[in-house]
Amino acid sequence: MATPVRSMSSRAVQAERTRQQILETAQRLFTELGYDATSLQMIADEMGLTKAAVYYHFRAKDAIMLPGVQRLKALLDDAAAIRGRRARLEFLVNEFIDFLVQNRHYAVMAATDPAARRDQRDAESAALRQRGLTLLYGDNPTGAQRLAASAVFFIPDCLPDLVDLTDEELREALQTMVLHMLRVPSRPRE
Repeated sequence: MATPVRSMSSRAVQAERTRQQILETAQRLFTELGYDATSLQMIADEMGLTKAAVYYHFRAKDAIMLPGVQRLKALLDDAAAIRGRRARLEFLVNEFIDFLVQNRHYAVMAATDPAARRDQRDAESAALRQRGLTLLYGDNPTGAQRLAASAVFFIPDCLPDLVDLTDEELREALQTMVLHMLRVPSRPRE
């Protein structure tokens, strides 16, 4: 009886390993060739798999982007549980920066590829941005706060200009700039 459990377990491990390899290969091809120019067949060919094998893990090319979206949703869920604006802001900034640094090559592609940019403007992306804004500033953010959050959400568009930075240099530059932008001082009108 123990053998089938091990077999299923090792199959599940292999399936997850294959899924991760597909993600890595797809991201590399998206970066090299562009989102629209990369097909599921090309991903399969690059890995020595059949298209059906890739399709088993990802029914469509845009599903390959789903883990990143899910990670951002989880980040927002975790932030929602944090009490205190400053602690929540620091958590969001640190996690968002880690996400950008870890996915910097994809972010560069997403910022420069017209098809990927089109996908960034969909309703789900808008909902994520709105949720982030609410977590940062509450239900009634000021105009300056909305502008600061919008500027932060478009930082990935700037990453192509920063490819010469190491991960640590990029992390430090992002942290300095994002924290500066999000701490919008309120000044009384004179």
